[in-house]
Amino acid sequence: MISWNAVKGKISELYRFRYMFYSLVRKSLFGKYKNSALGFLWNFITPAISILLFYIVFESFMGRDIPHYWAYLCVGMFPFTFMNANLIGGASNITSNGGMIKKMYFPREILPLSQVAYTFIVFLIAYSIVAVLMLITGFPLSSKGLPALPFIILTMFAFSFGTILLTSAISVYSRDFEYLITALARILFWVTPIFYTTDSLTGVLSTIVWLNPLTYYVEGLRDIIYTGIMPETELLIMCTIISAVMLAIGAYVFERLKDGFAERI
Repeated sequence: MISWNAVKGKISELYRFRYMFYSLVRKSLFGKYKNSALGFLWNFITPAISILLFYIVFESFMGRDIPHYWAYLCVGMFPFTFMNANLIGGASNITSNGGMIKKMYFPREILPLSQVAYTFIVFLIAYSIVAVLMLITGFPLSSKGLPALPFIILTMFAFSFGTILLTSAISVYSRDFEYLITALARILFWVTPIFYTTDSLTGVLSTIVWLNPLTYYVEGLRDIIYTGIMPETELLIMCTIISAVMLAIGAYVFERLKDGFAERI
């Protein structure tokens, strides 16, 4: 059981290494594409291309029932991309930094935390761009659900941080786990309501989609941004429970396994 004093001690330790955290986030934002002409913009170009392709493929039969289908796709794709990036990226988050772990001491949690912070920044910028485009194109935006927006985003961040803590730790001890996560990510894409609506599903398909934890965050954000309504209380409760459980499990597993990282990598 992790005590409150242990949590405070860990937060204090992470704060002491804040400049390392800033450096890792900056490296992720600007170092990944430093040799390309468009550089940082590739963080947004890649998901934008995916959205364009899905719009071309599905608009002809899905778009007839979904007004402003491009906005519907964007509002669903970017939160999924954020959570999916941490699921897949988490699998190699520790193993890809083996040299650093073996050579120097630092709180190991900085590595997954910097990864989720990097993807979170990209998500916020992308969502801001989508909001501006919706305004420019005359999309009927509403502020009714905005009070719930910070809450949904915070729980989504907590869920993603818990996910990356869990997957990064397990992957050190089982390299096959990385391949399992990649396969799982592909399945999650199709059972997350990105290009279709949950209302269009019935029976077993509907049950499968709602068993997917990512569905609650995507639908919550879509209620707020696209539909312009306050998410239902049940959905907000589910977001809270899912994020709390995932964060608790991830933190527990990471704490138990981190001392063996240097030996296993």
